[in-house]
Amino acid sequence: MTLVLSNEDVESVLTMKICMEALEEAYREEAEGRAVNQLRYDTRMPLPERAERMAHYEFKTMVGIVPKAGVAALRMSSTVNHRPIVHGMERSERLYLAPGNTTVGLIQLYSLETGEPLAFMPDGVLQGMRVGGTYGLALKYLARENAATLGLLGSGWQARFQLAAAGIARKLKLVKVYSPTREHRERFAREVGAELGLDIRPVESAAEAATDVDILVAATNAKEPIITGEFVRKGMHVSAVQSELSDQALAKADFIAAHSSKRYVIYMGGEGQYGKLSPHRPSMVEHEKLPLLEDVIAGKIKGRNRDDEITMFHSGSGMGLQFAAVGARVLKLAKKRGLGKEIPTEWFTQTLHT
Repeated sequence: MTLVLSNEDVESVLTMKICMEALEEAYREEAEGRAVNQLRYDTRMPLPERAERMAHYEFKTMVGIVPKAGVAALRMSSTVNHRPIVHGMERSERLYLAPGNTTVGLIQLYSLETGEPLAFMPDGVLQGMRVGGTYGLALKYLARENAATLGLLGSGWQARFQLAAAGIARKLKLVKVYSPTREHRERFAREVGAELGLDIRPVESAAEAATDVDILVAATNAKEPIITGEFVRKGMHVSAVQSELSDQALAKADFIAAHSSKRYVIYMGGEGQYGKLSPHRPSMVEHEKLPLLEDVIAGKIKGRNRDDEITMFHSGSGMGLQFAAVGARVLKLAKKRGLGKEIPTEWFTQTLHT
């Protein structure tokens, strides 16, 4: 039988601690050549008939295989997106157009022993957790041991996971949060502070959030830099989930760790059989030459050498390995608790030879 899980099932068994443990183990496996990823692919088609700015359909795929976890994973999403201008800044946002004002993202787990499908689950909760957990691990290995104050840019869905992971990696005494809408940052400080047991204070500007902190994290939907060189000071650890790091900020780093050795590929429809490759924003950083987070975790290279160094984490791209590692852990815990719905595996298998 193949297990089908809901986001609620995933949320009931997956804690940030479990997520980070699964990721850390998987990165060690990858550093030793015992796991593999397929490059992430985004295939997009412009939808000029829609009224939203730069509306487009996107089909995204990420594949990873972790033999120690016993699974291969395919994470896919089928979405309609647009690029609105919010508070003078371009953002990337989904349109919730599927039935019931929903969107589509799925994780599929397959057995390495038989090839059969083991489980299907939405990617929502696990997606947020694996991003937060990855940045939490970067913080664990790159931030100063005594780092206790954090500036957070962003107060949305991903910002919650970033703080949950940061709180595991370091004992945080104070978090300063900024987002452009006062109501959002004040509600975030109130609700997430109570949820995580953290002292979170809303502030009036990004610059104020970055002042006198040991760690600076950007978790926004911005598609352009918001962390300037002036925000970065000696001894800090800085990371950004999207494209928030400016070249001036990157230039101040003593050590930058990358998550992936390659940037993901975007195919944009509109010309030719395969469309055209959509380039990433140019950066002063030669991404392919950066040391990898997995090698820092595995002890192959050292990240921070001195307390006064500036360290940064530059993601570049998520990896299918994350969904395999954390998905396998979710599947094991869900089966132990009898969660989800079983459907016949034979719905997805065949005897025909291809």
